[in-house]
Amino acid sequence: MNRWFISDTHFSHKNIIRYAGRPYESVEEMNQSLIDNWNQYIEADDQVFFLGDFGLGDVDHLHAICSQLKGQKICIRGNHDRNANFMMRVGFNIVLESAFLKIGPHTVELIHIPSNEAPSHFQLHGHVHEKRAAKIISNQLNLCVEMWDYKPVSENTILSLLDKASKTGSEEKNL
Repeated sequence: MNRWFISDTHFSHKNIIRYAGRPYESVEEMNQSLIDNWNQYIEADDQVFFLGDFGLGDVDHLHAICSQLKGQKICIRGNHDRNANFMMRVGFNIVLESAFLKIGPHTVELIHIPSNEAPSHFQLHGHVHEKRAAKIISNQLNLCVEMWDYKPVSENTILSLLDKASKTGSEEKNL
């Protein structure tokens, strides 16, 4: 079993294509690309930590999308996600507002919206799409799909970035 991280798929959200400069001509193309990218890396027994803003539509529409995605899906609810009950009906195994997790020697906070000031611990987040200049700034790692070629990010990749960031000290880290 491997662990993966991804945020802000915004399935079926037409305006996100323009808003975030996504390289898709249509919602259908975007949805299929995101599903294909997800399933290219993730196996059925893998854990996927989804850091919010899954998609737009009713529960049946979103469940139809979620049921195509491999892995055991854990949702950290985003500002565009409805309540926990709705997200469970969409197909997430667990729905949380935030969580702490160990990745190698690092304790990381999983959250959708990053705090305004970087915390002393590492924070994995979504929400900001491509609006930040780097994947990791200080102790905050942006897992929005725009920053990762619309693909999930492996725990090993995150561990490597956190190790590198922790070695550079507490000053601004732009990796």
